[in-house]
Amino acid sequence: MSDRAASSDGGLRAACLGTLARCDRGTYTVPSPLTYPHQWNWDSAFAALGWLCVDPRRAWQELETLTGAQARDGLVPHIAYASPRPLERLAPLLHRIPSLARFLPALVRSRYSPSPGWWGWLRGRDGRLRTAITQPPVAATAARLLFESTGDELAARRLLAPLSRWHAFLLGARDPCGLGEPVLIHPWESGRDNAVEWDAPLARIRPAVRVVPRPDRRYVDAAERPSDDHYRRFMTLVREGTRRGWPQRELAASGPFRVLDPAFSAILARAAADLAWLCSELGETRLAEAEAERGERVGAALRARLGSDGLLRAVDLVTEEETDALSCASALAAVAPDLPDRAVAAVAKLVTAGALASPVGVRSLARDDPRNEPRRYWRGPVWVNVTWLCAFALSEHGFRSEAELLRLRLVECVRDGGIREYFVPASGRGLGARDFAWTAALALSTLAGR
Repeated sequence: MSDRAASSDGGLRAACLGTLARCDRGTYTVPSPLTYPHQWNWDSAFAALGWLCVDPRRAWQELETLTGAQARDGLVPHIAYASPRPLERLAPLLHRIPSLARFLPALVRSRYSPSPGWWGWLRGRDGRLRTAITQPPVAATAARLLFESTGDELAARRLLAPLSRWHAFLLGARDPCGLGEPVLIHPWESGRDNAVEWDAPLARIRPAVRVVPRPDRRYVDAAERPSDDHYRRFMTLVREGTRRGWPQRELAASGPFRVLDPAFSAILARAAADLAWLCSELGETRLAEAEAERGERVGAALRARLGSDGLLRAVDLVTEEETDALSCASALAAVAPDLPDRAVAAVAKLVTAGALASPVGVRSLARDDPRNEPRRYWRGPVWVNVTWLCAFALSEHGFRSEAELLRLRLVECVRDGGIREYFVPASGRGLGARDFAWTAALALSTLAGR
């Protein structure tokens, strides 16, 4: 089985390749064949790094397909839906005819919820149905890494404009008050859906959706997934956004859920700097200057709100209060390229020997937090992408021994726990979806680097 522990690097590599093959849909990679049957945003960026190890052409194609789902305003959606089955293609038409709308549930009963109708049947540039929110913009950093490895100028050039439009959206419509960081309007945008730092902002959301479909529980134990209470609030935010027509600037300025996430912001700061470098390499001076300015703008905002302990935390913009949680968001802030040494040193200690450290990687929540649930999604488990990003960040800042320790833990985690979605920090037991693409991809990338 693909998630069975592999006893050697060769065995692990073969298992990871098998998972990528099972998740491959020709031009994009699904996160997991059963639980997540569509294209996810930052999942695809990580998947591209795995494909780079075996098929560079396919790696570039992954990012090009991702940006193909871009909206007119520049947003790259958090999900681009797979092409609907023949009967499902009638759904947008039935949606407009009240007397026939009652047939919708039977037609679009999906393996994943919310289905496209929840978002108002939105379409991307390539015609695919999409969502109205985004995810951490890892794609430009992935593009830089692909270009450094392959030197493929034509493939890289095709990504410059769509990636730049996405970054402009994040610091335009999503920064209406000029804070220097993008405002997230839904927990799903952070990529850490049910993280503890979103509890207080979500508590203000009065659930208007009482019954939510949970196809995710067909394949994963309910104890390892977000709760029904979280889902009612998640879906209420989606329903309200669709009812209002998804006015992005308005939702970022005065919507019911508005937060600053240091992980998302840091990833954007790095992405802008990486895209600036890539544009410069390809002679696109104007784009390079715009991206460099964006990267510095986000970096300055992050540096301005560093805590006395050198760490960054999420902020609830409705109350203007900083979260009391110490989560992997604080660790991921080190991805930003221009943090002071004391901030990077604080993260290095935190993830290798501190409250977020574990034998199998970086915890999603501090071990001593009373809200810690080591099996439940983003409320305690270890995720491979977090460990990989922390290792990447520390290496970029010159903390190479700490980065190598994290890479060692990452490989041992996947070798012993399987190619799973997330892992119990103490034991390394695999949890969540099986055949998880970014776990396979980042294990492959790490093995190749070693």
